[in-house]
Amino acid sequence: MKILIITGRLAEGIVRERCKDIKEYDIEIYVANVDVAAFITPKHIKNLELGDYDLVLVPGLTAGAKWEELEREKGVTIRLGPIHAYDIPYVLKNIEKIQLSHKIPACKLIESIKAEEILKEVESIDDFIFEINGVKIGGNSRMKIVAEIVNATELGRDELINKINYYLESGADIIDLGIPLEYETQRVKNCVKIAKDYCDVISIDTFSPKAIKAGIDSGADMVMSISLENFKAIQCIQLKERAIVVVERDINLLRSLVNLVKKYTDKVIADPILEIPNIIDSLIRYKRYREMDSTTPILFGTGNVTELMDADSIGINAVLAYIAEEIGVDLLFTTETSPKTKGCIKELYYASFMVKGAKMRKTPPKDLGLSLLVLKDKVKYPEIDFTSNLSFIEAEEEKKFVRDPKGDFKIWLAEGKIVCSHEKLNIVGKDAKSIFDTILKAGLVSRLDHASYLGRELKKAEIALKLGKNYTQDQELNFGIYN
Repeated sequence: MKILIITGRLAEGIVRERCKDIKEYDIEIYVANVDVAAFITPKHIKNLELGDYDLVLVPGLTAGAKWEELEREKGVTIRLGPIHAYDIPYVLKNIEKIQLSHKIPACKLIESIKAEEILKEVESIDDFIFEINGVKIGGNSRMKIVAEIVNATELGRDELINKINYYLESGADIIDLGIPLEYETQRVKNCVKIAKDYCDVISIDTFSPKAIKAGIDSGADMVMSISLENFKAIQCIQLKERAIVVVERDINLLRSLVNLVKKYTDKVIADPILEIPNIIDSLIRYKRYREMDSTTPILFGTGNVTELMDADSIGINAVLAYIAEEIGVDLLFTTETSPKTKGCIKELYYASFMVKGAKMRKTPPKDLGLSLLVLKDKVKYPEIDFTSNLSFIEAEEEKKFVRDPKGDFKIWLAEGKIVCSHEKLNIVGKDAKSIFDTILKAGLVSRLDHASYLGRELKKAEIALKLGKNYTQDQELNFGIYN
């Protein structure tokens, strides 16, 4: 295949360096009369003779250009390459696997295809111990996510439904309803009945035999938690179709309790208890229990760690999920009680696919098309040395402030959206561009400095929204040790 790669003057060096060792294809490079490759348009290559090429790769950041029209005119395939020249070898290595696009950069296509392959591969596993309303538990199946709604009976109907829907959208396989120490039996029943209308598998989390019975009678599919202290609860409840989580630190006693509960139901799950401090002892306990009992599904309470550590949950969840997969855990239990743990369900959901996919392919959990990287990048691209090619001046802040005669804006976050309020119009959205486009369309800004300010603040609000951080207008986002 003969391929022409289009680039700009500043990226020429990187493109040539990355292409020099590619032997599979006949590659030529054309440097357009423009410094920044992202500014290349069809007019820059319109006069080129392209008939000898099988494929023309243009920079991935030129997605807005009308490449389809030029492709028809020239009679040659013209498609987007990667966003960064560094990824050219990676794209060419996988080029037979993808249908290159006029709108989506090639590197993004490859990542999405790899992710889709992992998702399908993992979900196709049909090796499990038992099912709870269609959710496969144990065996070689993916670790399932059990998401707890703390003090569920204290929530109003709408609040409970909204939280259930949010948990399910985040990837929860089982919704666990946490019952407080003080409760009303009727509220437990109502809570379970409401939840069953929105979720296939509902768990009830309480040590109270009375609350357990109320939950089971109302349709709960799983009970958390049975221990030596409340073991009598299973003796008065018909549990044949219910799953039971047995909780105990002493693994010998846990094994005995699990065997006793199996007289009432085959759907038994063991929880040796993950706790912090003493996390190493906990992990050893899990490992030893799995060595004693190779088949009973095990539950792993990651929320016990993320709630009790002042560190971002995403990395903690990734590591814990990998450890859990190695041990042979089958369910990951978490909650999102505090702001610092918001997102834990989604993090564990993706982690469960990453670690299972890595195990199936006998590789580390990397380069799978899925990642839990948020604040850091996997690859640091080489920087272009522009100082020797361009003239420039040092940036200088303008201290003078002039109010826009068309008025001011107040910006804040509410209910998962950005609110941008002006005396003439209130705008709500989830991204900076759509809100700013609406502002321009309504003619609510007249000064360039005001427009620049709005762009900065709206983007800060968007970043805060995506990361679950606080946003206060005119204050910098807090990134902890990186500030």
